[in-house]
This record gives sequence, C-alpha cells and structure tokens, in this order.
Amino acid sequence: MPLTPGTRIGAYDVTGPLGAGGMGEVYRARDTRLDRDVALKVLPEAFTADPDRLARFEREARVLASLNHPNIAQIHGLEETGGARALVLELVEGPTLEDRLEQGPMPLAEVLSIARQIALALQAAHEAGVVHRDLKPANVKVREDGTVKVLDFGLAKALDTAPAPDADPLQSPTITASVTRMGGGMIMGTPAYMSPEQAEGLPTDTRGDLWSFGVVLYEMLSGERLFSGETVAQVLARVIDRDLDLEVLPHSTPAPVRRLLRRCLERDRRRRMRDAGEAVSDLEAAAASPSETPPEAAAGAAGTPVPPGRWRTRMAWAAAGLALGGLAAAAALWTLAPPPAPSDVRRIPFTLPTPMAFRTTFAVSPDGSTLVYVGRDGRTRQLMARRMDQLDAQPLAGTEGALDPFFSPDGEWIGFFAAAGPAGRQDRMVYSWALKKMQIGVGAPVTLSEEVPALGGSWGDDDRIVIGGVGGLLRVPAGGGITEAVLPAGAVPDVAICEHPHVLPDARAVLFSELSSDGQHLKAVSLPAAEAASPRILAPFAMRAALTPTGHLLFQQATGPAPGSPGLGPENLMAAPFDADRLELTGAPVSVVPDAGASAWSADGTLIYVADGGRRDAAALQTLVWRDRDGREEPIPAPPGAYGQPRIAPQGDRVVLGVSPFEDTADVLLYDLARDVSTQLTFGGWNAGPFWSPDGRRVGFASVRDGSYGLFQTAADGTGEAERLAAGGIVALDAVWVGSPEAIVFVEGDVVAADTDIHLLPMDGDGVSEPLIATEFTEAAPAVSPDGRWIAYWSDETGRPAVYVRPFPNVDDGKWRVSQGNGVAPAWSADGRELFYWRLGTRTGAMMAVPYENEPTFTPSRPEVLFEAPARLTAIRSIIREWDVAPDGERFLMIRDARADGSGPDARRGPRELVYVGNWFTELVERVPIP
Repeated sequence: MPLTPGTRIGAYDVTGPLGAGGMGEVYRARDTRLDRDVALKVLPEAFTADPDRLARFEREARVLASLNHPNIAQIHGLEETGGARALVLELVEGPTLEDRLEQGPMPLAEVLSIARQIALALQAAHEAGVVHRDLKPANVKVREDGTVKVLDFGLAKALDTAPAPDADPLQSPTITASVTRMGGGMIMGTPAYMSPEQAEGLPTDTRGDLWSFGVVLYEMLSGERLFSGETVAQVLARVIDRDLDLEVLPHSTPAPVRRLLRRCLERDRRRRMRDAGEAVSDLEAAAASPSETPPEAAAGAAGTPVPPGRWRTRMAWAAAGLALGGLAAAAALWTLAPPPAPSDVRRIPFTLPTPMAFRTTFAVSPDGSTLVYVGRDGRTRQLMARRMDQLDAQPLAGTEGALDPFFSPDGEWIGFFAAAGPAGRQDRMVYSWALKKMQIGVGAPVTLSEEVPALGGSWGDDDRIVIGGVGGLLRVPAGGGITEAVLPAGAVPDVAICEHPHVLPDARAVLFSELSSDGQHLKAVSLPAAEAASPRILAPFAMRAALTPTGHLLFQQATGPAPGSPGLGPENLMAAPFDADRLELTGAPVSVVPDAGASAWSADGTLIYVADGGRRDAAALQTLVWRDRDGREEPIPAPPGAYGQPRIAPQGDRVVLGVSPFEDTADVLLYDLARDVSTQLTFGGWNAGPFWSPDGRRVGFASVRDGSYGLFQTAADGTGEAERLAAGGIVALDAVWVGSPEAIVFVEGDVVAADTDIHLLPMDGDGVSEPLIATEFTEAAPAVSPDGRWIAYWSDETGRPAVYVRPFPNVDDGKWRVSQGNGVAPAWSADGRELFYWRLGTRTGAMMAVPYENEPTFTPSRPEVLFEAPARLTAIRSIIREWDVAPDGERFLMIRDARADGSGPDARRGPRELVYVGNWFTELVERVPIP
C-alpha cells in the first residue's frame, strides 16, 4: 500500500515518495529521535504472508547492517507499523550514476574516481561475506562532492522477490525460478548487468559482482550499454553469448583499465578476476599514470597525424556545435523576428534536441505553439513536448513507451498509446496497448481503455476518441468508459486494418485508412454509421488524412511503383478540395510537399513535416549480397528495398523474396540472378513468406484474400491467377514445399509473440493442416533435408534458441540437438552433406556448418564457423530464416542491412531534421483553389 506524507513507521515520519523499483517502494522520512532524514524502503506485501521468507530476510538484514564503509549506503534498521515493514536506510542525496550516464560518455578522470570508489565498496562487502548481486548504475549514487555511495548491497538475495508489475523489465531486479528451463536455479539481478552464470540460473559469488562492475565501467567509458535488447530474453541471450569489443572505447583509455575490463568480463568465471582489491590497484595505477594508453591513442598529439577514430570524434564535436548553432538560429527566428504578415509564409528547417523514435507520428497543438513527438532520450522512448519559441524539449513523465500522440480539440490534453504488455512493444495490431491521456505538465497520465490496438487516434469535439482497429474502428469516451464499435458488422472485412482515423468537426464523420486484400485506401464514413453503412473510398494508397479549416483534405499518398525498385514509390503530402457534407473530393489532389515523411498541422496554419521521406531511409539501405564460405562479400545488382525471406530456386537461377513483409502492405518479388530482372508476382494487400515448389515452376506464399488469411500458389513466370492451397485462416510465414509425398511444412501461430508450432499440409488432402511439432515452446524455421528423411528446426525449449533435427515425417522417432550457442534458422545443403544454421550474436552473428552422416542414422559432427556477419536478425525476424544457401553449398544469399553494421541510421531512431512552415494555409489556398 502506498504511504502518504504524515504516515509514521516506528520513529520515522514519512515526508514524501522517492521512487519505486523491483525491491519495494522508497520514501523520504524524518528520524524523530536523531533529527535526521532517512530513506524507508517498504518491503513487498508478500513478506507479511510468508513467515519463513521474513525470518530469512531478517537474518540477511542483520548481516547487511554490519557493513560500515564510506562508499556503502548504511542500513540503520528494520521497522514495522500496522503490518507495513520497512528497511531504514541512509538517505543519499544526489543523482544516480544512471542519471549521469544519460548525458553520454564521461571524462576519464571522473570514470576512474567513481570506479575506484565502487571497487572499494565491493572489496569491503566481499571481505564481510556480502555479495551485491544487483550492481548497476541505478544503484550507485554520486554526491555533489564526488563521493560515491553504493546502494542495496545484498538486497536481491535478501528479498528474493519478483519485480513490480510496472517496472522496466530490463532495469528491474529479475528473480525467477524455473525447473524446466534453468535446472532449478535462481536468477537474481538486472538482466543488462548480471553475469553469465546469473543469467543461466547458476550459483554466483563475488566474481559475479566483478562482472557487473566491468559492465558498469564499460558503460561509463563508452557511453553505451554493453548488453541491450527489446526483451529480457534478448538481453539474457546477449549476456551469455556476446563477445567484448574494446574497439568502441575511447583511444585514451589507459592500458591498465583495458586489462581490468578483460579480466572482469571473462565469461569463464574460473579465469575471471576474483578480488575487488585488484580492481582498486589497477584503477589507482591508471590514475597515477594516465599517459599509459594504447600506442594508437598517442597519435593525436600536436604535430602528429590524427587517427581516423580521433578525427571522427573531433568532427562529431564540430558537427554538434554547428547543430546547436543552427538550432539557436532557428529559435531566434521564432522568438526575435517580428510577427509575419498574413500572407508571409515562413519555412525554417530545425533540429529536434532529441531524435524522434523510428516510424511514429507527432502532433502540433491547435494554436501551433507546441510540438509533441515520441523521442528517444538516451535509452528511453517517451513523449517529448517542445514549445516552438524555446530550444529544449521537455520529457513528459509517465509516458515511457508511448506511441502516436494526438491533441484534444481545445489543446489542453494529449492522447497517446502506451504498451500494456510484451506483445504491444512489437506489433501495433496486437491488443496489448492502453489508450491514455494527460495534461501537458499537469499531473500523471490517465488510462482510458486497456487492451486496444495502437493504430492511431483522433479526439472529436463531442469529447469521444476514435481509434483504429482490426475489422473496424473503436470509440472511447474521453472521460473513460465503455469501448464501442464505430462501424456496424460487415462494414469492412474482418481482417482489414483500419488505422489513422480523423474525426471531422461536429463528429459528423470519420476518415480512416483501410488495409485489406483489396489494397490500402483512404475512406470516409458518416457518424453515427448506419447498419447499411458502406465507407466511401476517397483515394488509393493513401493514409493519415485530415480536414483543414480552409476546406482542404490533406493526406499522404504513395506515388505508385518506384522506377527500378520494388514496392511503392515515395509518399507525397497531398491536398484536395473536400465537401465534408457529401464526403467527397471536389477537385483533383495536388502534391503540396513532395517526398514527405510524417507531417502535422495546426488550425492557425502551422505545418511541420519530415523532409525527404525520412521514415523510409533505413529500408532503402537493404541490399542483396552473396557471401562465400570465407565471408567474402559480392554485391548483387538488385535495387535496394525492404526485403525479407529470400529463397533461391532449386535451379539456382532465380530468387523470390518478400518486399516489406513486416509492414501494412507487402508483396512477393521474383529476381532473375542471371538477367538482373525483377518480376512482381503479387499486387496490393499483404503477401509474404514466399517459397518454391520442388520443380521451381510454382511459388507459394501467405496472403490475405477473400476476407481471410490463406496459403496460395502462383506460376513463377507470372502467368495465370493465384490459387488457394489450404483452407482459410492459415498464416505460413516460413514454409517449405516437400516433393514426395507432396506436402507443405510451415510455421503456424503468433509469429510476433514467438508462439509458433510446425504444421504439415498434405497436398492430396482436403486442404486442412495437422500439427507436426507442437509443444508449449516455440518451434520455427522448418527445413526438410533433400532426401526427405530429416526435418531441422529451432526451438527455445531449453530457454535458449537451439537447432534440432528429427526424422521426417515420423518426428517422434528421434531427436538430435546440432547447434552450439544460440542457433536459429537452419537450411540443408543440396548434396545432403551439411546442415547450416545462423548463430545469433549481438553485433555479429555467424554462419555455422554441421557436417553429418545419414547411416545408420543421423549423426552430426561438431559445428564449424564459416564466417561472421552483421547481426540483422531482430526480435520478429529471428523466428524465420532471412538468408538462403545456393545449390552448390558454396555461397549464401543474405540481406545486407546498413543499420546492422553501423553504417546507416539507427532503426530505433527516426529523423531529427524537420521543417516548420508558418502561415502555410495562405500558400495552400493559392496552390489548391477551392471551387
């Protein structure tokens, strides 16, 4: 139960909250006996119901209270009042080390000072027999005088509890027990900072703290987290598997510090540093001789050439200065220039202080004074509010994980979506989002509806919010209440995705974008929608529509297939005269901002947009390449595109692949390797997961057609119509066509949530599939051997992804694990001698080869590393195979993604450069006259 100011626990008066985490809520309190401020950590309620745990905790707390060191926050005692139990802790003022790290890399002298004091604290605790088990930047306080205090020594073990439901799973202490996946072990600690043995649930000792110390030291030096990911599972896998890369450290990092990092971050704990006192000695040596740096670092001295790394650093600082200067200039134009004349249209490029999160929208208040966008400030994605007459953007507390903000008609409130579960962070269509609202700078967000899709929202002047949905639109009272359907049943197909709604004035109609098997169209429907309502099509390939006070309909529209490349071309911001009563365009649409990314406007005539279609930059950098068995790369002249699931024809002369398979629209493309010619096999809607028939004359794929998902085939030469292979409802995103007896093996289930099984579809049957390998775990990426005797796949049944082989089709007659490390996405060589798979890594993955024998049974050899490559596989795409092997087994077709090797934009971050246009309606009326 939360405590309010004035509550007394023992001799301590609560004065206010300090924070909350996985190990309890923390409050500031006044010690009435000693007249000092303390911190009270209120223990989870589970302790009051478990006498054994409470008794064990009290024993542990007595040991922890014995710690007395200037760099360790003291435990003063344990109090109980009215059933509430709290630890009395030393109150340490000042920011945490995590707060400091949000500002970027730290000066070497500051790093050495902080690290030395942390090491001294560990040394004192270890000598007293206490292991921290949850050392991380959030548990380190740095006072104004530079003194470091390490918090929560030993509490992870003492409390032995689960994280708070609303805690960040990558930051909160993770304490779980699992007999099936962890061998009965216990995980204690924070995923990004725990040691490999902690991650695997094995016993830990002082060496686990030294690993965590090394991770924290690495982060202080580089400004980047060593282990990261979207889910706890990803982070744990990287802790166990990722190799240390010291190349990202500043060149000035002293050699003793580099040696210290290597010794602390040794995966084999038998070889890891054992004594924190050794770390103290290394740090003191580095502080005493800071000039002992790697030889290449000394090249930056006066009179010597500057090495490439240092040159880039200097250029980055210079660029930062220019960016700040440009931002200041832009602010000056807003704040110092005289108000524009009614016909004066102003265009000002400006830079956001923090980058916009990738592929999300932003909003401008009705009076044009405030821009709200989803930004990334360090590691956090949250709403940022920037007044247009100020330089800085302010983070809005409580909006972490937000998407798609939108204003209320009076501009007082901002609505948005926030992830309500793990699936919500991966797929906007999954009903794992909460609809919330908040007043900017006033109070906390208010939840209006739980478990809704995050497909855009619009706040009507009837004080109801319309949001997108699958199979229709939803409406929620702005004050909270029952969520109801906007459209009657049957108005749109059940599988149609209705997104980006816009409610017209007086709530008389709503505009929305509908994606279905017929393609993507901008539609409009009157409100309230009648039973026989049929939404009216306004424009094809269009979305994000809005009606301006000038009577123009604004929307974004793709230009059609781009010359020389697959998929649709650039998007333009379009405008057309619009009759809001008849819901129809009264003039031809005109492109008013060519090749625009996301945009937003206000009722006062302000327009803000992303120039150059910024949200598509990363996708355009994906290309196809060959890699031989030694990793040598040969580019393929296919045009760049948003590719997925390449599959080579049995003859080796052609490739089929998905184009934008994880977007709202997707198609199947055939590329002729010899002729350098592309042929689009599907048109419009959603078509993905292509695979070849054994003779190379047909191509199978998953699609949404006739109101349902299904499995289809089409001629590889592009002739004829697609034919349905199986009954509706099947989504096969990773399938293989078996020749004898003819059948299709495919993945069935929720690919986004990684809840999939492997099914078999006999081609001579009634079109109904049957489970082949179906358990409570994930089974994915099936591959059948050339002789049809074996099936390979990957599963997470041990808690880590691994590749397995079973007999086919009698899968219960045997089972072999063939991978080492984190193995996914297997494929067989055509000669029946090798099985390949991809070993997951963080920065780089590896192509692995497993020679095998067939007689008397399947007998795999030890896996061999063929080559390493940038690790493109993401949370969704690791389910399926994103590469293929040529029939000769000597080359691998791969997708080269510049985001993965650091040479392109970060996929998590969108643009920072936007364009502000003031009095834009003046120009709009001139360019697109109203009849």
